Amino acid sequence: MMFSKSRSMKLTTMILLAGSAIALSACGTTGTTSKSTGQVDQALERAADQSRSGGQESLALLEKLYKRNPDDASIAVRYSRALREANRLTRASIIIAPFAKNERKPNAAAKTEFAAVQVGLGNYAVAQEFASKAVAMDETNYLGYHILGIALDAQSEHKPAENAFRKALEMWQGDPTPVLNNLGLNLASQGFLDEAAEVLRRALETSPDRTEVERNLRIVSALRESGGHAPSYMKKQDDAAAKAASDAPYSPPTKKPTPTSH
Repeated sequence: MMFSKSRSMKLTTMILLAGSAIALSACGTTGTTSKSTGQVDQALERAADQSRSGGQESLALLEKLYKRNPDDASIAVRYSRALREANRLTRASIIIAPFAKNERKPNAAAKTEFAAVQVGLGNYAVAQEFASKAVAMDETNYLGYHILGIALDAQSEHKPAENAFRKALEMWQGDPTPVLNNLGLNLASQGFLDEAAEVLRRALETSPDRTEVERNLRIVSALRESGGHAPSYMKKQDDAAAKAASDAPYSPPTKKPTPTSH
């Protein structure tokens, strides 16, 4: 099912890509200069790995490891990821930027992580630039393709974004729910509501506890049933949001605004 470009633009404003937990797998060497230093670093590595096996890597342990090895790109990637997962995006950007921008020692994982941080900050053009560089360096970088798709979609480049999402899905390892969710919403933005609903159904089957996927499927299903028109309850929500925005007192921005991240 397809609908007009104007309806697609309205749909894009109603549906945002759900946040995706983009976990980068990276293991690093410590580059130590003495046996005792090596033992300490190895102990910290083991502790960080053990903490990650139960969920997110320990931010405190990775901070210690990074301070002991500030020039190790793989450790910087892990530390930046942990900061990003803790929503400390500015700090994450500061940590990973030197490695991502170092063209003398190009590092695809660092560029991928920097792109992920920029998505979180709403800097989609920068995210697109570095994700593109990352996948050019490593054509099997499915995380890089996923981030590239998110950055392109946020800039209304829906067809190139779809291609990036599909490329990521071809090579995806682990739970594919994040990329399935984003691909489904991308297809909805292009007006392919039947295919979007099917992709979102597959995502929900994979992760039935993901409430954002269930919500997105309900929205797309409602749009299908209404022929691409926003259901009345969605219109009421939009009207209420618009009224709240119009009633809010104006305050001049203190800095240049940035787009809201997906």
